[in-house]
Amino acid sequence: MDIEKKADERPSDTEILAYEKTLRAEFLAAPLVGASTGFGALLAEFHEGNIFHKKVQQLSGKAVAFRAIRKDGNCFYRALCFALCEALLNFQGTEWAKRVRERVLDSRKILISAGYDPIITDDFFEPLGEAIAETYSIEKLTEAFEKDYISDTIVCYLRLVTAAELKLNRDLYEAFILDSHPTIEDFISHQVEPMGIESDQIHIVAMSNALGVTINVANLDGSDADLNFHDITPMMPLELENPKSQPVLNLLYRPGHYDIVYL
Repeated sequence: MDIEKKADERPSDTEILAYEKTLRAEFLAAPLVGASTGFGALLAEFHEGNIFHKKVQQLSGKAVAFRAIRKDGNCFYRALCFALCEALLNFQGTEWAKRVRERVLDSRKILISAGYDPIITDDFFEPLGEAIAETYSIEKLTEAFEKDYISDTIVCYLRLVTAAELKLNRDLYEAFILDSHPTIEDFISHQVEPMGIESDQIHIVAMSNALGVTINVANLDGSDADLNFHDITPMMPLELENPKSQPVLNLLYRPGHYDIVYL
């Protein structure tokens, strides 16, 4: 009798589908790149006493703002590129901005060296090339990233740049991959090139090296330790007269997701 009762209490297929539809609608309603805000909404996600709540409180004491990114598996690339483009606007006319733009433009050559067809990759590059242009404003940048086609094309291009970096400098990365994948090509085909696949530290390191930028990640992990920050610096940094003057791209990591923070 108890078994029958428990079976009756299970949601029906119709209820499950309705619930999944609700979750999907909430997901699609979230902006690809949210507005810059305080930490109230993020704190509200975690109840008081939760380790994540404590770490968000610590973060709010160090950071000035937070920008949410849609949780769609592409959040790292979307967050990184928006933060990069925003920094290019804020540091417009500096040597750092000039060198970063050169590195981004040179990424097309890296893709060719890695065996990607320029006829295809040049089309993917176009939205990114426009986004890093000096003529962009923060309003235009936000508008561009809110358009699925533009935003996703930029993400796709950066995934290819990551793949090319891994292929061309496999000696740097292979040791971190072969425990879980038989070859670096297998890792790339399953964990880098497909859209909607979450990123890990190796993706961040590859992007830092490819673009020559420093990425600072605030970690909302499940440990009892205080909030910690992890600086990832490029192995081949930009050639700058004053390297200390360059900005850092600040991201927030919580299991399976990346957002942007402003320190």
